[in-house]
Amino acid sequence: MSDVSPTTVLDKVKVPFPDAAYATRATNRLASALLPGSGLGSLANVVSWAGRVQATAEPTPFKQIEAILVSGATTGGFTAGDTDESAADHRTLLDRLATDAGVTVRPVTTETTSAAEDGPVLTDEQYAEAIALGRETADGCIDSGADLLVLAGFGPGAVAAAVAVTAHMTRTSAVELSPRIQLPGGVIDDNIWMRRIAATRDAFARANGAARNARTTLSEFGGAVIATMTGVIVAAGLRRTPVLFDGPIAASAALAARDFSLGAPKWCYAPDRSPHPVVEKVAGQVGMAKPVGPGMDIGEGCAVLYSLPLLQSTLRLAGELPYPAPVTETTEESTGDSGAEA
Repeated sequence: MSDVSPTTVLDKVKVPFPDAAYATRATNRLASALLPGSGLGSLANVVSWAGRVQATAEPTPFKQIEAILVSGATTGGFTAGDTDESAADHRTLLDRLATDAGVTVRPVTTETTSAAEDGPVLTDEQYAEAIALGRETADGCIDSGADLLVLAGFGPGAVAAAVAVTAHMTRTSAVELSPRIQLPGGVIDDNIWMRRIAATRDAFARANGAARNARTTLSEFGGAVIATMTGVIVAAGLRRTPVLFDGPIAASAALAARDFSLGAPKWCYAPDRSPHPVVEKVAGQVGMAKPVGPGMDIGEGCAVLYSLPLLQSTLRLAGELPYPAPVTETTEESTGDSGAEA
């Protein structure tokens, strides 16, 4: 038995908001650069966001970035079309992109989640353990010096669970949040789509009238992967550490994190994001900064890892641009002293 209590893990926390005034200051400073052209274009969004989370008008590249990759499996209809082999291929690609970006990877494996259509996917104890695991993982990264986290989740059934969580918490139809399923090789499989939707509808019918808060939603439909990622986002916000993501699984966790504290998802950003409807829905719900990437969709976490070098080089370039010399103000006292000496 675990000694983690579901009533005490991140209960009644208050995550501070990033200071939006610094976003304005960073944007204004960038606009004052002595350039022959019109500036950095959409990449100015990166500078504005970094200024806000770093609390400075002159943001700099992040010094130590760690990627938290949360994996796990579920059972039932949510897993339709997903395989362990595809999850392994996904992880291989994530590792390669992390290496290219110079990012340390911290893998987290969660317990298998039961079928949502048959009953709650997490007990109170399992829910508390997943949230605690997320918090411990985030704290471990930050304690080791990380000033930026990348968050991605994967595993059979995780995307369908993200759809269910987002649909329930936002009162949106699961159909609206479920794009057609494209298998490796470009094959569209509508049968898989129907099986996932059927499982989601059965789960909603089973839990009809369930509260729309994070704890109930994650316990009824979300499972260990999304609950763990929620713990990561809330804990990182408490430590004023930004989190990058790009896909629906992390996006649903950001939505759940908002229920813990409104400030939690404000530390999140998706510089390049999947076109998945869940990501678009959550980005609008939490007021996320505008993206700057091409909208890659090759598996959760891949787009953000691919875009990291661009993000870092943008911040480096912004710091090296020519700016007007700072204006020094002369006080009346110093003016008077100068006159007396003359």
